[in-house]
Formats: sequence, C-alpha cells, structure tokens
Amino acid sequence: MPDQRELHKVAWETLSRTDVFDASPWLHVYREHVRMPNGVEIPDFYHVHMDDYSMTFALTDDGRVAMVEMYKQGAAQVMLDLPAGAIEDDETANPLEAAKRELLEETGMVAEHWIPLGKFNIDGNHGCGWMHAYLATGAIRQQGQTLDETELLAAHLIPLEEMRQMWMSGKINGVSSAALIGLALAHLEKMKSD
Repeated sequence: MPDQRELHKVAWETLSRTDVFDASPWLHVYREHVRMPNGVEIPDFYHVHMDDYSMTFALTDDGRVAMVEMYKQGAAQVMLDLPAGAIEDDETANPLEAAKRELLEETGMVAEHWIPLGKFNIDGNHGCGWMHAYLATGAIRQQGQTLDETELLAAHLIPLEEMRQMWMSGKINGVSSAALIGLALAHLEKMKSD
C-alpha cells in the first residue's frame, strides 16, 4: 500500500470502460468505472478522447505574429487564434511536422527556426487531447493559403506589441492560444536577456 501522503500521485485503476459516443477521429467519449488509490470508486467517470494537435506562435523578423481569425461554432463567436491543427496518423512521432504543415496551410508561411515549448493537456479531468506548442521565428510568407472546404479563416500578421495587449486584455480568449502566447513571450524575453 502506498504512503497515505503520496496517494495523490498514484494512478487510478480503470475497472471497466464503455463507449458512450464515438465520432472518431473527432471525438470519442467513454464512461469509465474507476477506483482511486484510497479505495473510493467512481462508477461514472467520463473520459473524452480528442486527437492531439500542434499550435505555433510564428514571428516574422519585423516583429509580427501570424494569427488566424474564424468563427468557432463551439464558442459561438469569432475568435483570433494561433495557427493550429490535428496531428495526422503519419505525424504522431513528429508533431513538429504537423505544426509546419498547419502554419503553411493556414497562413502560407514557413519559418526558419523552430523551438518546442512543451506538450500540454487540454483538460486534465476529462482528457480532450494534448497541444504540442512551438515558437517559430524568421517566419515569411511563401505562398497563399491552402485551406480545405471546412476552413473559412483569414490570416493576419499582428504587430507583437498589439498582440501582447490583446492577450493581456483577454481578447485572445482561446485557452490554447492564450497559453502559448504567454509561453512564447516569456521565451522571447529570456532570449533577449541571454
């Protein structure tokens, strides 16, 4: 038996799993019967599986950030986000390839330098996938957008300071974009001071 003071670090045991809804590859919901390390059982714990995705904070040499603007049905509003997209099956071992592909498709841009900033879970209580975060510098437009028929979005280059103000005022309200903007700004500040 683990030390009682360490129970918060012990994985829960999944006793059974039942499919509730399967709309793969977009969404898969399971109902799990789980047992916590203290013996407490939760018969109806819902786990939401969504594919992992890559997101990029792409900065041009003249200090502008690539952003995409689109209506988001889930939030029922127009949102300004960083370029992002699902990691496809052939990219699972290399989410950087997904980041490069999505930046090019959504903005027509490529970048010279890529720095991984981490892998972050979207909802630790229910799952909902992982975001692979990247900072890309030396970004330049190489071509026009190559969007599929389900992507109605506009690409923008926003001056870094304007984007920082939008982020600080809550105008960038997608949690993944807000988190990556904060990480990228902190990393850029550190690079300046080194």
